[in-house]
Amino acid sequence: MKMKKVMLYLLFTALLAIIAACGNTSANGTNETIKLKMADSLPTTNYLSSEGAVFFMDRVKELTDGKVEFEYYPAEQIGKANSYLDLTLSKTIDIGYTSYSTDRLPLTEIATLPGAYSSAQEGSAIIWQLMKDYLAEEEYLKNGVRPLYAVALPQYQFVTSKKPVKSMEDIKGLKARVTGTMELGFDELGASPVFMPATEAYTAMERGTVDGVTFPFTSFAPYQIEAIAKYSTKGANLGSFTVVYSINEKLYQTLPEDVKEALAQAGDETVEHLSTFLDEKNDELAEEFSSKVEIYELSDKESAEWDKSLEPVWDRWAADLEKRGFNANETIKKYRELRESMK
Repeated sequence: MKMKKVMLYLLFTALLAIIAACGNTSANGTNETIKLKMADSLPTTNYLSSEGAVFFMDRVKELTDGKVEFEYYPAEQIGKANSYLDLTLSKTIDIGYTSYSTDRLPLTEIATLPGAYSSAQEGSAIIWQLMKDYLAEEEYLKNGVRPLYAVALPQYQFVTSKKPVKSMEDIKGLKARVTGTMELGFDELGASPVFMPATEAYTAMERGTVDGVTFPFTSFAPYQIEAIAKYSTKGANLGSFTVVYSINEKLYQTLPEDVKEALAQAGDETVEHLSTFLDEKNDELAEEFSSKVEIYELSDKESAEWDKSLEPVWDRWAADLEKRGFNANETIKKYRELRESMK
């Protein structure tokens, strides 16, 4: 009788274990909701949030039939703009806006160099393919994260409040808020570049810390630049910025295959959707802002002259990174090959 009770107890315990196992999600499995925490520094009024991050999350949820859900923390609710790589690595968040971690992910800035592309659609197609073919392995996975999507913004213009800029000579001596490789470009033009994230640009311009800021037209309203700007260039391809969202690689490897596939498909769709939206919106907003801001549009000849003057930036960028042990020359080679193949 005692042995019978022991056997019944063991069978009961085994049954409970089986039920519990069926109710949990494993790397291969099944029904339990997967919750991912995603964060960035973007205000929700920014198209990069509404048409980028939100679009991406919605598509992942749709593609997984609700199996994946997100907690989204925009506008620096968790961390500052330059902290998202570390926050992703520490698992404070699962997916972060890693665009400002250029000290550890510098090769991605290839797409921010002056004259790298003519439209957001072109630049995004090139940089995203380069990510898949080369950069993911070359610098992201080495830093413990995997890129989920990358979008190149429309070309930045130079925006001022005290005097218009109509030539390269007008930029000399000015203090300019820049990001990424634009620091090299403005130095080449004789300005004094001041590196700072977009969230600090309005205050810096208002206080006179800088004489002007660099932004695409799509960023004027989200960062309140239209409230203080009086003049802007158009057609000065001063460089741009690449938006990248990355997931913790260790976490990624635990996800079921169908979720990995959904993340990949949503990433591809986000690149196409957001870059198309940005090009259309950029042209629309340039027209709209022309009633509020005096816009000087460079002729094709002037744009070509600016591009030529900024060509040395590519060599300077590569030389600096090669000294630091990064394969910048190989990155330029692959980028140019892709750009040529996509024409």
